[in-house]
Amino acid sequence: MHALLKNALLGTAALVLVGSSTAMAQVNLTSNVATVALTATKAATLTVSTDVASATLANITDNSTANQFTPVSLTTDWNLTAGSSVRMIGWFATPAQALVNGTDLIPSSKVEGRVGATPFAAFSNGPVGTVGVAGGSLQLFSQAVAAGSYFGTRTDQLDLRLNLTGTTTMAGNYTGTLNLQAIVQ
Repeated sequence: MHALLKNALLGTAALVLVGSSTAMAQVNLTSNVATVALTATKAATLTVSTDVASATLANITDNSTANQFTPVSLTTDWNLTAGSSVRMIGWFATPAQALVNGTDLIPSSKVEGRVGATPFAAFSNGPVGTVGVAGGSLQLFSQAVAAGSYFGTRTDQLDLRLNLTGTTTMAGNYTGTLNLQAIVQ
């Protein structure tokens, strides 16, 4: 019986050894490598906003430059992929009729603007790139964009006035729309 027990124990030990070597081999088993390509995109942005929907001039004075509209706070934000500068353009869609009072018209050449302490200039230039119209546009600023740092924000005070030197106007309310748009060049 001792031999029978010895054979049984040897058989069991053999099975345990075979089972443990199989289990050990499975611990070191690895699969193939699966890959996933990652792509992430952030769109470039360029936005313009103002603090008011309208600027007003309470009383027009003929033959004068003392015709200041209420100031407009202008904020420009950008996050770009490339470009050398952000330019702000103000423009009137129909330069001969920047401000209208029935049949009396004030052209864009009589409307002047400035940002900061720059001198007033008339909205009488051509477009910048694809922004603006011939004879009714004015570049208000050009902000250089540093290489490798293509995002920024700037807030400016936009001053507007009528330069009516040598001009008389008809009594009444004059209305018009100044477009403000930024471009990257």
